[in-house]
Amino acid sequence: MVKRKRWTAEEREAVYKKMDGHCAYCGCELSLEEMQVDHITPLRRYETTEGSDRPEPNSLDNLLPACRSCNHYKDTMSVETFRSMLEREPEILARDSVAYRNAVRFGLVIPNPGPVKFYFERKGECDGT
Repeated sequence: MVKRKRWTAEEREAVYKKMDGHCAYCGCELSLEEMQVDHITPLRRYETTEGSDRPEPNSLDNLLPACRSCNHYKDTMSVETFRSMLEREPEILARDSVAYRNAVRFGLVIPNPGPVKFYFERKGECDGT
């Protein structure tokens, strides 16, 4: 079983710098103190899959900075599962939330369904990585 690690100040700073002080998912600005360290490939996936060419579970290559909201919402999902869940949100809200439907009806909220592109993907396009 892969154990959760306590990060040193230097490790946290290295993760923080990967996205220049932004959440890798939503892109909001973060202070180093607010940042949470997210495993791109969740630790539980390492427990069930042997012999992969993935980076080590706690290596910098498998870590991204995240805001508390994104980190908790992503939980133990893969990036692609998290993306799929977010892309379904407008449909789920329209189906299940009267408040959401009223906000749409009165023009307070404008649904914008479509593909989700995370900040770390958009950032790579902007800086050529």
